[in-house]
Amino acid sequence: MLDKRIYWLWLVQVFGVSNPRIWQLGERFSDIETYVRSIMNGSVRYLTDDERRSVKEHKISEAEELLNSCLDKGISVYCYESEGYPQKLKRISNPPSVLFCYGNLDFLDDRVCIAVVGTRKPSEYSVSVTEKLCRQLIERDILLASGFALGIDKIGNEVSLENNIPTVAVMGTAIDEDYPKGSKDLKMQIAQNGVVISEYCSYMKVPLNSFVQRNRILVGLSDGVLFCECSDKSRGLDNAKHAAVQGKPIFVIPPNDIFEPRYFGQRDLIRNGALTVFSGADIASNLAYESFEDIHGSKDYKLASDDSEEFELKPEKKSRRKLKKSKTQNEVQEVEAADTVEKDIDYSLLTETQKKICKALEGDNLIVDEIVFKTGEDVSIVLSELIELELKGIIKAFPGKIYGIVK
Repeated sequence: MLDKRIYWLWLVQVFGVSNPRIWQLGERFSDIETYVRSIMNGSVRYLTDDERRSVKEHKISEAEELLNSCLDKGISVYCYESEGYPQKLKRISNPPSVLFCYGNLDFLDDRVCIAVVGTRKPSEYSVSVTEKLCRQLIERDILLASGFALGIDKIGNEVSLENNIPTVAVMGTAIDEDYPKGSKDLKMQIAQNGVVISEYCSYMKVPLNSFVQRNRILVGLSDGVLFCECSDKSRGLDNAKHAAVQGKPIFVIPPNDIFEPRYFGQRDLIRNGALTVFSGADIASNLAYESFEDIHGSKDYKLASDDSEEFELKPEKKSRRKLKKSKTQNEVQEVEAADTVEKDIDYSLLTETQKKICKALEGDNLIVDEIVFKTGEDVSIVLSELIELELKGIIKAFPGKIYGIVK
């Protein structure tokens, strides 16, 4: 029997990295081998002509060779079904089928994590404040993750290493590529006590949008995103979109100068409801009060604020899925609705998109990312319609930006 990672690698070779078609076509299959064999023998319907050609072009033996080549180079390979694959990633609508790593992923589900993001050319003010906040977060037993670029990204990783704390780096390039240039030693230092992650290795084609795809993983692994410096034209603002659809809080360091364009991204995030932070305690206390029980590890964390108050995070509720995306469960809502009867919805009064959203929510409470995936609609349209449905009293928003039908 083949290693399951080989089947997942073959799917990635056939459909391409980050392609949601892997999940869409695999929804009705209960195991990966049956899914792959069905594609190979032509029994999976609705493949495009390009996909059929790709199936013929790629042999399962190529995937096996790729796995062995990575292992020979000291690269750990995780598939969706691997032990240690982060439960947090199983909640996003298009989880990575395969992850290539230096280090291992086993510790991530048991830790609270904040993504530290920002410009590659930060001001002295931003560097100083980011370093201080990172130290304060580390003191509260919070891990720091980055997109492993120059500037702000490196600060969280470097401060963690200085304090001998595990840290996470999510790359937008091949795991074994020298990017940023000269970063090999830093990667190996992180891997000793943490993990460097990528969806790509040097044997694969890296698409032009790889950094955007990376951001969904970075945010998916994190319990919140800290913006340290960004202009209103920053590509890093894509992290805010992922945070919004995944139901993660967005934290922002206040600008040093509200009239300086380099801080306009922070300005706009604050205008749109992001949480301004002045210390690590601001972030810790917010995480303690938010309903993140489905994405934290089983360990209870006590995060002390500056005035020595303590806040406790709830233990994890494990998510379950077959090959398709995981179902978000909201324990509080289930208890509240246990003795109520679901009311009928008059779909004739709804738009087509609203109907799709309601049908997606029937029986399940979902984050925006999952609703977008199930409906196939653009995220901006879904967000707009969710507001309308909430105003109509048909759906309700729960903590963590989880939506469900009003019972």
